[in-house]
Amino acid sequence: MEGWKFWWGIAAFFLGGLATQLNGWLTYRRQRRDRAEDAEDALRQRREEFELQHLMTVNDLLRDYWEKLFEFSRPAEAVARQPRGSREEEDVEALGRAHNALMAAEVAVHGRIGFILSDQVREAVERAVERIDRAPTVLLEGEPFDWEELAGVMETAYDLIAARVRALYAGRAGS
Repeated sequence: MEGWKFWWGIAAFFLGGLATQLNGWLTYRRQRRDRAEDAEDALRQRREEFELQHLMTVNDLLRDYWEKLFEFSRPAEAVARQPRGSREEEDVEALGRAHNALMAAEVAVHGRIGFILSDQVREAVERAVERIDRAPTVLLEGEPFDWEELAGVMETAYDLIAARVRALYAGRAGS
């Protein structure tokens, strides 16, 4: 019976060591999984922050580009109505200022479109910007410009931007 106690002690020693090793391995795996989940969550949050920042910026730049087109349309239509040789200098200067502002707004919005991560939103914004890009030529030629079509395209772009922003914020509330 004495031999049994000896072997039981040896077995308990090895089983204790094995249990400690198994517990350490399970703890390591759990910590590794937790770190991976934390890293994934941090990456998702950075992506959402990036996307939100650029959606809000593009929304503002798109609105500014549209406003600059409206400001450009007044002097463009005035100059288009005047014969080439007898254009008033005041109207030509106003057109130049409006054109410069419009071009600055165009450069700003074009520089940010590529940062929109949602393909659907990016395509809608590109369509809206494309319509605005073509407008100055039409206005300067004295042709009628379809403001309603532009408004529809712009509304679609704004609606998609707003929907994406809402979706991102709704996802945060669920996190």
